[in-house]
Amino acid sequence: MKGETMNELTREAAVSLCSKVREQNRACLSSSDRMECWRCERQSSGNPGRMYMSRIQGYLGCELVNKLRARSERARGV
Repeated sequence: MKGETMNELTREAAVSLCSKVREQNRACLSSSDRMECWRCERQSSGNPGRMYMSRIQGYLGCELVNKLRARSERARGV
């Protein structure tokens, strides 16, 4: 993903990706990604406008959401 510029996400797409990231992280009992999701969810009270993903315009502020999106796009060959 380094050197690549990602297009902005819609709020709905970002929320959907965030939900998938959290679901994947629930499967891991102890990981830094799981803790990051937990901390984000707790600090934002579940409000997408206050989550890490909204820190950068276009909902590109969460590294975990961006990684999942990049993996999905590579798998589809986009």
